[in-house]
Amino acid sequence: MSVVLFHRNFQRLQGGHLKVFHYYEHVRSSISHEARIRFTADSVWDASNPWFALGESVRNPRDQPPADVMFLAGMDWKRLAPEECAPALPIINLIQYMPRARREGPMSQFLTRPAIRICVSPEIQEALEAGAPVAGPLLTVPIGVDLERLPPPRPPEHRDIDCVVLAVKDPPLGQRVAGHLGAAGHRVLLVAEPLPRSELLDAMARARVTVHVPVMREGAYLPALESMALGAAVVCPDCVGNRSFCRDGDTCLVPARKERALVKATRTLLGAAPEELEPMLSRAREETMRHTLAAERESFLEILDRAQELWAAR
Repeated sequence: MSVVLFHRNFQRLQGGHLKVFHYYEHVRSSISHEARIRFTADSVWDASNPWFALGESVRNPRDQPPADVMFLAGMDWKRLAPEECAPALPIINLIQYMPRARREGPMSQFLTRPAIRICVSPEIQEALEAGAPVAGPLLTVPIGVDLERLPPPRPPEHRDIDCVVLAVKDPPLGQRVAGHLGAAGHRVLLVAEPLPRSELLDAMARARVTVHVPVMREGAYLPALESMALGAAVVCPDCVGNRSFCRDGDTCLVPARKERALVKATRTLLGAAPEELEPMLSRAREETMRHTLAAERESFLEILDRAQELWAAR
């Protein structure tokens, strides 16, 4: 079996950590590959860490077989020893962020290092292809949703929150939107600070509508897909990496990222009868079925099986 070595500096649960954990689990599911992980010394090791449930041996394995493939995401590059960047060792680089038009920012510096790069959305791959040359092959594996760990969708009559405003990434805008909706008499839950994941998912499952306030440029923006899977009507402005699944008037509403536009779109959905919303909700559910973890796993393991071939041809 080939050993795939992951790296993590875990301080608190964020979407990027969760997706790396999914890829770790993909490797664990394979009969041809073994997953190992190396945490930084100051990584938090408690129930908030997705690897915690796998046991202490994950963090401190007794034996350390040499890696055959390195798996890196985000700033993991900084934690490699020089010998681990040897050309003979395949490196798989998961890219979850939307690159800027100009190569700026802390992670852009690593794009000149050879790697087999996996983008979590086609928009990321398109942005990288349009910029300065990237060292190594560029591939897309559409981001997957862990449908099995989501709460069951509720029928409309059992949803006791009119609207959840998810605005951790822009609390001031979220507060203004929530204020307008609350003043209009709607039952609104504003999420302006990180919540435990189980609480957030439960809130979205109880909501008739979820309003998302992502940053201007996201790699894929998984919460919108999770809301669709939970059966809520979704309001989500464009953040580039959500364009393949957030389609205005089809799977959700995509207003401008402005207070008035977000409020208007939300009130439109809240004022619609269940039968009026059902076509959009149905197409949203169909979209989530194209973003399952099983599909992500199958695509990734095909790439992993070809890692040596892709590395040799880079």
